[in-house]
Amino acid sequence: MQDFSYNKKSTVFIMQFAITIVLFSLIIKYFDIQIIKHQKYVAKSRSNSIRQVIKKAPRGIIYDRNGIAIVDNRPIFDLQIIPEDINSGFDYKLFESITQIDSNFIKNQLNAKIKSIYKFKPMTIKRHLGFIEMSRLKENLLQFPGILFSEIPARIYPDSCQLSHTLGYLREVNLDQINSNTKSVYRYGDIIGTDGIEKQYESSLRGLDGFEYHRVDKFGRDHGIIDDEIKYNKKSGAPLTLTIDSRLQFFAEKIMKNYKGALIAMNPVNGDVLSIVSTPQFDLTSFIGPIPYDTWSDWSNDISKPLNNRVLNGYYAPGSIFKIVTAAMILETDRIHSSKNYLCKGSYEYYDVNRHCWNLDGHGEVNLNDAIKYSCNIYFYKAIQEFKLSEWYAMAEKFGFNSKTNIDLPNEFKGIVPDKKYMNDKYTSRGWARGNLLNFVIGQGEIITTPIQIVQFMNIISTRGNTKVPHLVLDLESEKIDVKLENETWDFIKKSLYDVVNSDGGTGVNTKLYSGGVVSGKTGTVENPPNEPHSWFAGYLETEDDILTIAVIVENGGKGSATATPIAKEYFKKYLELSETNSLSYDK
Repeated sequence: MQDFSYNKKSTVFIMQFAITIVLFSLIIKYFDIQIIKHQKYVAKSRSNSIRQVIKKAPRGIIYDRNGIAIVDNRPIFDLQIIPEDINSGFDYKLFESITQIDSNFIKNQLNAKIKSIYKFKPMTIKRHLGFIEMSRLKENLLQFPGILFSEIPARIYPDSCQLSHTLGYLREVNLDQINSNTKSVYRYGDIIGTDGIEKQYESSLRGLDGFEYHRVDKFGRDHGIIDDEIKYNKKSGAPLTLTIDSRLQFFAEKIMKNYKGALIAMNPVNGDVLSIVSTPQFDLTSFIGPIPYDTWSDWSNDISKPLNNRVLNGYYAPGSIFKIVTAAMILETDRIHSSKNYLCKGSYEYYDVNRHCWNLDGHGEVNLNDAIKYSCNIYFYKAIQEFKLSEWYAMAEKFGFNSKTNIDLPNEFKGIVPDKKYMNDKYTSRGWARGNLLNFVIGQGEIITTPIQIVQFMNIISTRGNTKVPHLVLDLESEKIDVKLENETWDFIKKSLYDVVNSDGGTGVNTKLYSGGVVSGKTGTVENPPNEPHSWFAGYLETEDDILTIAVIVENGGKGSATATPIAKEYFKKYLELSETNSLSYDK
């Protein structure tokens, strides 16, 4: 009989012995790989590595209302180095001769990175690499282990109009923007819209980056995509069509070129902005890609403030344009009849202060319509004595002052219309008096408005209180604005603004057109000592089919009747010229 107990013990022994031999072999192999031949296998693994290649998504193209591209894309490249991949074979002398980058600077930067946790991250050492530089580097790629070329999106501006303040510019993201939330879509080296449309519509314009994996050898040579790795295709940013007409925009920039100031023109029925100009402008075509810090710094320190968007952020007293606010207040009450006359002798004594009309000889007996047409200060000095500050303030707010218009651009200012609380806070123990109203009624003193508020004022008047919030993206459904005044009030204001331009002696006669349409509006001259006054015109053109509003301010331009009015007239004429060729179509 067989001894099964013996056979069982033999089998267990053999299996244990075999397992021991296998484990011992593995330990020896592990020791050989990890200790004895560690450097050999590290070098071997690095000779064929996998690298994630980010495929930058182009930003969305921006078009004008006629489908003309005003912002497009062009690929540019940054030069990067992965610090960990640099070895003794790197030819610093040749690298410096090609890139003009000091080799000692590169070595110092690399040494700092190699000692940190970022030694495997690409380090950008030169922006916007030229074609010749990139070609020479690629020809000598074996001499430069660790370098790579990163494609980044860059903006180009193929159209003749600049539109710089409205379009805005791009800058590289900062640490705060990357870390702003846990789901941040930005990485180091990404660019972001920093102002204007580029900032307002960043989320739709930026697109979605893709990535793929390439096999790269120790010399930095790319051996192509690894097909069995997961990859994502880049997705371009969404295109954006603006309400701007690039031909009118170019013309507006041309006629404002030699001035500091602003011009904005709109369709008040649907809220479309057709032209928007702030001068001086800054030249977006002077660089490619994200704005360089030095360029931005030069603009920031320029005393003419080219970075200031005067349409949205320019703080100006409105001057005589604000007399229309008082006129509406008078018409909406029964305290003063519009036909009542006040005598203008050229000056008005209020207690111990003598105030003047711009016409030092006086206008004689004037009623409300005359006071608007001739822009008589004395009428309004006397009329405002019948009203409280709170009544005047309420009417100003009704027309949208002291509030943002909420145009789809960032950083809009809301201006200032002083009420009782504002005056108490400002003057504290010094106090203030009803005499301050004499400044307010002619649009000076503490009142501050922006050009876009002034054009919105004209939008409200020209549509009898039924307009929309201004917007720059075509087909954007803007919120309705409904300002309720008596029909007789609207009739009177519109008739008075017509007379300003079309009647003898009106301050806006330089804007009058003799064919094509009818212009109405109001001039303004804002004292700005010791410099020349600021020159205002705000109004609208009515044709059989359209209404076009405009606001123009020229800093230190003198009288509103002399400088701003001809600019508005030239713009209206250009609008009619394009309309006659049936090349303009602004649906209501």
